[in-house]
Amino acid sequence: MTSRRARWSARSTWVLLAVVLAVSALVLAVPAWRAPAVLAVPAASVAGVVLGVALHRPRGGAWWLVALTLTLWGAAPWLAQVTGRVDGPPTALVWAGQALAAGIVLHVARGREAGREPSPGGRLDLAVIAAVVALVGAQLAAVVLADHGDVTGVVVASADVVLLGVLLRFTVSRRALPVSSWLLLTAGLLVIVYDLTCSLNGRRMALPGEAVQGLGVPALALFGLAALHPSMTATFAAETFARRRRPSGALLGLLPLVAVPAALWWVARAAGAPGLPGWTVPVTGALVAALCLLRASAALRASEHLAEHDPLTDLANRRGLARAHAERPALGGRSLLLLDLDDFKQVNDTHGHDVGDALLLQVRDRLVSATREVCAGDGVVARLGGDEFVVLAPARCAGEVADRLVRALEAPVVVGGLVLRAGVSVGVAHEGAAAPVPLAELLTRADVAMYAAKSAGGGRAVDFHPAMREEVARRYTLSGQVRRLLAGRAPDVGHLEVHHQPLVELASGRVVGAEALVRWRHPQHGLLTPDAFLALVSTNDLDAELDAAVLQEVVDQLSRWRDQGRRELPVAVNLTRASLDDPGLAERVLTLLADAGVPTSQLHLEITEHQQLAVDSPAAGSLAELRAAGVEIHLDDYGTGYTSLDYLRRFPVQVLKLDRSVVGAVADGDAQLVAGVQAMAAALDLQVLAEGVETPQQRARLIELGVRYGQGYLFSRPLAARDYADRVLGPARSHGPQRTVAPGFAATP
Repeated sequence: MTSRRARWSARSTWVLLAVVLAVSALVLAVPAWRAPAVLAVPAASVAGVVLGVALHRPRGGAWWLVALTLTLWGAAPWLAQVTGRVDGPPTALVWAGQALAAGIVLHVARGREAGREPSPGGRLDLAVIAAVVALVGAQLAAVVLADHGDVTGVVVASADVVLLGVLLRFTVSRRALPVSSWLLLTAGLLVIVYDLTCSLNGRRMALPGEAVQGLGVPALALFGLAALHPSMTATFAAETFARRRRPSGALLGLLPLVAVPAALWWVARAAGAPGLPGWTVPVTGALVAALCLLRASAALRASEHLAEHDPLTDLANRRGLARAHAERPALGGRSLLLLDLDDFKQVNDTHGHDVGDALLLQVRDRLVSATREVCAGDGVVARLGGDEFVVLAPARCAGEVADRLVRALEAPVVVGGLVLRAGVSVGVAHEGAAAPVPLAELLTRADVAMYAAKSAGGGRAVDFHPAMREEVARRYTLSGQVRRLLAGRAPDVGHLEVHHQPLVELASGRVVGAEALVRWRHPQHGLLTPDAFLALVSTNDLDAELDAAVLQEVVDQLSRWRDQGRRELPVAVNLTRASLDDPGLAERVLTLLADAGVPTSQLHLEITEHQQLAVDSPAAGSLAELRAAGVEIHLDDYGTGYTSLDYLRRFPVQVLKLDRSVVGAVADGDAQLVAGVQAMAAALDLQVLAEGVETPQQRARLIELGVRYGQGYLFSRPLAARDYADRVLGPARSHGPQRTVAPGFAATP
């Protein structure tokens, strides 16, 4: 309905425009039509504005002010017709309408420009327009004074010229204006020409039957047509004013103004009208030409700046960094520091790119401040893109700069009330004074060192050394192999295995379940633990694929053990954020369990605090559905994240798994955190499971604190499926049917 109404309104606007043009032509051709048209058109235009506002419902009250202006202008000729005179009240109404129109233009323009810092190019645009407007205004003032000696007419003509300059400035500097804006601009231009013509004739409005009324009729009608067009909602909107032309486009729009002084002089001479002194034309023409040349120079400088600077941070980009590297050799050699924010992708995915951009701006400020303080202004900070920054600094201060940068970004960053962590990994590459290194090679070395810093846990700086290249080549090879591994069976790259680490009751040592831990049996590198390949899985955006493969294998393994008549114990499977953000997670898991004939109580799912879930993530609904079906939910690594309480509120958690870093301090007497968590869990009717229990002393202290469950090397290392089944689940009483093996896994009994 709304779309049809908008199409009808747009089509009707063009039909009415054709009617207005036809009526305007008749008004010019038939003098008897002029006075009636001047009386009827303002009322029709006001009705058009009211109808347009009712149809399209724009924000703000600017259109109602336009309607009031048209009402004042329309009442003036009506009153003149009644009284038989154009001076007095009719003229006062025209004055009031003009003042209101000027107020609308200036108020909207100032309001939309508020808070915007004028650029050098923008100031030059204003200077060019001001010079031309001043010349035109002076010429009109000379004509009015010479013909009528009317100071009021001079004031009116000057005000009209200023408004003309405002409209010209807006038209030159904005792009992609809606149809309604063009109709309004045309109407405003016609009103100014009408008003100037009347001023030159010594009056404030045209007499009935004068040909100049042919300008007033279309001018007033266009206001109503502008309001009827659907684009009228954007006419006074901030985004319309924000769409600026490129500097080159603005310059092309100004170039015709160079000819105005000469054209004005020629018109005045041809018409025999009084003019300004002869020297004003060449002086003003030279001034306008000079200002346009300066504007062109400013546009060129702005273009050069944009070519070598990042648009978001205004730091040097790759091209600007190359210039700095080529033009600023440092005595004693230089160092290049490549920085990559830890977990920046998570910030973008969770909070959106606007928050990510705000974070990058704060990171920029900290990098620039730290580099300036240490290197005394002798360092260059650049942004290569995304969350990668570069610092090119003298070798003498590179180490201190790297340490300062890491410390500077350890502190939380507050963005719009959000507390974000912006840890950084830094790779450092050096070049000697006697052996300069090309920038591309420096970047490559720093990139290798930066990935070494990330592999070591992030939040640190690492210097490049040649042996790192071998590790990078190895990781690159593994990255390709892990994609093939998860795409299906690929014997040449090995296979995945699920190992099971028992979960025990601390007091009795009784096994109550297991956690599934994935391993990669590689043909060259042997059995790889998750630390060796999970980062590659995440880098290749394969988290969901790995989760699905592990989940499939665990459910199939549970089904095989069930068919073999072994003891039934639940198995916990970790899920990454990629899986939790899948709205079909609950249906997929429940279907998988049903197809395999595995009770929902046999599967536990673990979520972690380290991968923060957005508030609008479907995870809460999926986990609630799974919990209602009987799947238990665990919160892993508790005590190391930043959203623990929020997760307990949002998700149906039943078990808190204390991180090993918290458990490790228990035997040394630092048990307050564990005691606090245990008390909170008891109040919330949650169970606590301690990870990483490695000594009898830890076990005894945890039991004293009321912790019931645990896992760790004290009880068992992760076991292959066969070993776990034989040691924990007991002997098989039947072989059971063969079941499909998940992609990337080898068949396991």
